[in-house]
Amino acid sequence: MIKRTIITILAASARRAVRREKPAVIAITGSFGKSSAKEAIAIAMGAREAGSSVRSSLKNHNNEFGLPFTILNVPAPGRDPLKWIKVLWRTIWIGWGFGKIGAETLILEMGSDHPGDLAWLVSIAPPDMAVVTAVAEAHSEFFGTIEDVAHEKSTLIRSLRKNGIAILNNDDPRVTKMRKETDCETIYFGFSDGSDVQVLRTEPLVTTDTFGNVAPIGIKVELCIEEQRHTLTLKGTIGSPQAWSMAAAMSVARRFDVPIQKAVSRLEKDYHGIAGRTRIIPGIKYTTIIDDSYNAASPLTVISALNDVMRIPLHGEQRRIAALGEMKELGAYTENAHRSVGRAVVEANVDILVTCGALARTIAEEAHQAGLDSERIHSYDTSEEAGQALQGIMKTGDVLLVKGSQGSRTEKIVRELMAEPLEAPFLLVRMSDEWQRQ
Repeated sequence: MIKRTIITILAASARRAVRREKPAVIAITGSFGKSSAKEAIAIAMGAREAGSSVRSSLKNHNNEFGLPFTILNVPAPGRDPLKWIKVLWRTIWIGWGFGKIGAETLILEMGSDHPGDLAWLVSIAPPDMAVVTAVAEAHSEFFGTIEDVAHEKSTLIRSLRKNGIAILNNDDPRVTKMRKETDCETIYFGFSDGSDVQVLRTEPLVTTDTFGNVAPIGIKVELCIEEQRHTLTLKGTIGSPQAWSMAAAMSVARRFDVPIQKAVSRLEKDYHGIAGRTRIIPGIKYTTIIDDSYNAASPLTVISALNDVMRIPLHGEQRRIAALGEMKELGAYTENAHRSVGRAVVEANVDILVTCGALARTIAEEAHQAGLDSERIHSYDTSEEAGQALQGIMKTGDVLLVKGSQGSRTEKIVRELMAEPLEAPFLLVRMSDEWQRQ
């Protein structure tokens, strides 16, 4: 009862403020990739610059609490009752017109775990521009089928204001199909031909260390915009999903009349990926960790990460190691999803597979059936056990991919193996006191 009352107060105040001040609303959703797209869009639009009138969601504040917090520019109070009182007072103060939002443009990530979640969020902040990154099996346990997931994500497109703009991933047929849900202008981004902002190619950026081993340091993304080629060099992150984020960001920026080169410069300067999303972190024994531990909402994201690690041009005795946790909330897709990842492990030429969690043992089983020798497969019940075991498994020059659902807590593997563990609170996900107590 108390929770529902708080949600109602937050929503009503944010809704009133949006209706009164009429900021431009850029809403972003998708089964995966929405946080990275949001961050890239925010940087391209100048939200991270001093004095900017553009505000974006912080962290992954994308639900019935986080969205009003972002709109009203109030901090998340955690579990502190006194902070909640202050936040609610500030919320009501702004909602009823005694204070202002303080932003002309809002970049809002909108998440959905259950049917109807997005309808509630867009009722608070109807979008002028809607970005859909992907549709996959994520949270299928609560939706039923992928088609049901697609219908939920298309809520943003159906909710576009008059003269709004839909920005759709042209590589995902379920997303491009959403163009039928609106009469508004549609812009496409992606690798596919016909994209308004097309990714022409991606290339991992690497360096050679003092031992002669190849280590990834970033990614180069080449885009075609208005028949002109533009190259972005991003440091500290890797993976083709980052290319989607860049393309989505440029799609938004050009419609807000941000000069292309200015948007490119902003991204190259300030975009380094988000914690837990293919971020490059130095590991023990002069190894490299690809930290993708935030979530594994779909087998597509795991397979994509495996393929990106495969593209790193290692040589000599360097090895590719994959530490994979469970993929949860997939409902009827659970077993097939884990088996598809097991096959992808072999196809990606992974040298050593480490799994953690009961469901992830299916990944190990399928990888063995697909041809990976049993001595190269190690399965553990928890991420803590996997991290400790990897201390002895890893050798100089290895590249380690770490990925799993939130419930797998695979960031614990990264914390165990990172070269500078004191940096964990600044680089890793779920490092708050609240998460650490779980």
